[in-house]
Amino acid sequence: MGKHYDFCSFFVIPALTFLLAAGNSLTAVNFSVIGNREGQRGIFLLWGAVTGNYFYLYVRDLLKLGRYEDRWTELSLFIALALFLCGIGLPYLPRKVPILSRLHVWASFGGAAVLFICLYRLLHVAERKEGIRLRGLKGFQLSVAAVSAWIYFRAGMVSSLLEMFVTFSTCVYLALLQGKLEKIRLSNH
Repeated sequence: MGKHYDFCSFFVIPALTFLLAAGNSLTAVNFSVIGNREGQRGIFLLWGAVTGNYFYLYVRDLLKLGRYEDRWTELSLFIALALFLCGIGLPYLPRKVPILSRLHVWASFGGAAVLFICLYRLLHVAERKEGIRLRGLKGFQLSVAAVSAWIYFRAGMVSSLLEMFVTFSTCVYLALLQGKLEKIRLSNH
């Protein structure tokens, strides 16, 4: 797989994420609030489009890498992208458009949750196909979920800190997953 994913994982996505969060409290607001402020909508849409498509394309290529595609993993990946892009596209202006704001929240959360399920399913399919255990990656993924829950309960809301943590952790996780799957592929040939 190309090195462009490493460049995106460790430079493009973090740069856009930091740019979006710059000058704002990490625990008092979230990307939805920031992205719907005057003058911030463009960077929010750019961040969302780049990040959502990056996650989709990267996972899709990982599925193809070891021929780990199955109907449920591919469907969950597509649903995750659709939910994420809907969440980014819908406004979060609770006083002006409360119904769209609620849909924005559910779509954004749903996209992240379905991506988590997709990645867990990918590990399951890879383990079953290769006859190996990828416990370290499952442990990493479950640790990210646990730390995310801790950040959520500590802040009392979905905060920019939580969104940054999930975004960066997913970038690292995908790079680790790529390395493991490429090793498996090389050892099989």
